[in-house]
Amino acid sequence: MANLTQLSRGLVFLCAISAALFGCASMEPTVPAEPGVAFSLPVGKTAAINGSGTRIMFRQVREDSRCPTDVTCVWAGDAKIEVTVLRNGSPDDTKLLGLNPPNNETTSGDLQIRFVGLMPVPRQSDKSPRAYVAQLVVNRA
Repeated sequence: MANLTQLSRGLVFLCAISAALFGCASMEPTVPAEPGVAFSLPVGKTAAINGSGTRIMFRQVREDSRCPTDVTCVWAGDAKIEVTVLRNGSPDDTKLLGLNPPNNETTSGDLQIRFVGLMPVPRQSDKSPRAYVAQLVVNRA
């Protein structure tokens, strides 16, 4: 009986530790963003739009066909990113934005989101994986 009690206490302790660890992992800090002001958002990170209770997550780069800086191109190319707008109590709203107008702007609820830049700029001589950072501007629609 004593072994069963110790085992039960051990399981409760492990469950409590697991819950604490997983709960803390979801509390990753957000990038602060002011409406109307450009901000930088690294891939995989989330921005909190001041005064709105809305967050925007930069999920991934779906395409990057921009002309490398060390090459002469006839066409500038484009980049497409996927962002998700998160609001408490509402379904997530996933959007695809391109750098080239008119695909560089979208609306979600009362927000207008504009994709204004993506770093780093590609280089043909650099084949290493890129740590992308999107520049966005969010305004009230």
